[in-house]
This record gives sequence, structure tokens and C-alpha cells, in this order.
Amino acid sequence: MMKKSILTRFNRELAKLSQKFEENVLEATKKFGKLITDKKEIEGLPATALGLAAQTAVSKGHENATTENGPWMITLDAPSYLSVMQHARNRSLRKEVYHAYVTRASGGDLDNTEIIGQILKLQLEKAKLLGYNNYAEVSMATKMAIVDKAEGLLEKLCSASWDAAVQAFFLKKVYCVDKGFVMICVTFVDMEDLKNFSKSQGAAEADDLNHWDLNFWSERLRESKYDINEGYFDEHC
Repeated sequence: MMKKSILTRFNRELAKLSQKFEENVLEATKKFGKLITDKKEIEGLPATALGLAAQTAVSKGHENATTENGPWMITLDAPSYLSVMQHARNRSLRKEVYHAYVTRASGGDLDNTEIIGQILKLQLEKAKLLGYNNYAEVSMATKMAIVDKAEGLLEKLCSASWDAAVQAFFLKKVYCVDKGFVMICVTFVDMEDLKNFSKSQGAAEADDLNHWDLNFWSERLRESKYDINEGYFDEHC
């Protein structure tokens, strides 16, 4: 009976911590907002993205904001974030927004670092209480698998796919999410192709493509190959 009571407490605390973790990420996402008044800074963004940025600016108190003249508010919400990553020619802007996105809830009042530590500690205590060595074994117990075999499979997959993964990166795009349905485009982009293409376009970063460059240059490469841009999906969705 004591064991059941402790397990119930662990589950309750883990649920609270997980909820707090998600709330912090959501709040950190909502907290970020970059107001742009010079259209040159967001050159490349399609009209739909500019319209959304202007609407966001209006909602933040800039009531005279327009698609054409701004000001425009960039946020970390998916539509805004992805538009910047894929279309903003301003590399500094892409870098700033990317870093803001991947470091959400990692500092200040919304820092999730301690919460992560508490979750890991409770998961280990829960595993020990149930007679397992670690939480991975707890998870595997419901999946008819064991940790050693799962790790072995992952090692095999890693060995088999590593060289290809180094040469390419996985790109998934979601279109028409606000038109009642979703179309997902999945592609693998060869890094050497991306490097050569960006170099042919005179990109200073061609020999040092970073995370905030990949989506942008893969989008330009796709457009050059298939003559399809963001406007095509807006028109047909």
C-alpha cells in the first residue's frame, strides 16, 4: 500500500512538472516579438507572411500597421518563424530568430533547466520503486522490448545512415494548415548541392552554412529546380 501511495505521488509530481515545462515553453514563445520598421530587413518574405506580421503588429498596439508599409512583428509562432527561416534574405535576422527559438525557456523566470533535472530525478526514483534500473527500462516494459536490444538497433541504424546523414538533411514543409487541410512535402537535401548552389548565388556563407541558412537556401534551390514558390501554394490551397 505504501509503494502504491509513493508511486501515485511520483506520477502526480511528474504530471505537474511536465505541465509547467510546457507552459514555460509556450510563455517563452509568446514573449518573443521583434518589431521591424524597415522593409529591407525582411526582404524576401512573401505577401502572406508580411500580412501576418502586420496583423500581429496591430494586435500588439501598432494599429496603423499594413502589409505594404509595416511595421511588422516577427514572433516564434510556427507561421512567422518558418517564414523567416525559409524566406528572409537578412541572414542576421534568421540567426537571431533561430537562436531565440531554440533557446526558449532556457533562462530567466521561464528557465526549464531545473525542471528537467527534477523530472529526471523523479523518473529514476519511480523506476527504482518499480524494480527497474532506469526509466528507459520502465518505458520498454510496455513495448515488449528491452533496452539493450533497442540500443543495439539504434547503433545499427546510426552506422548505416551516418554517412548519408552527414551529406544531407531532412526537410519537412507543411502547407495550407490554415485552409482546412494539410499538405506535407518531405525532401532530403544534399548538403553539397546546397553549398554549390548558394555559392553560385554569391552567398558569403556558402562555405559555412549554418542551421539558420539551411531552410533558406534549400527553398531557393527548390524554386530554381521546380519553378514553384510559396505563392503557388497560397494560390492552390
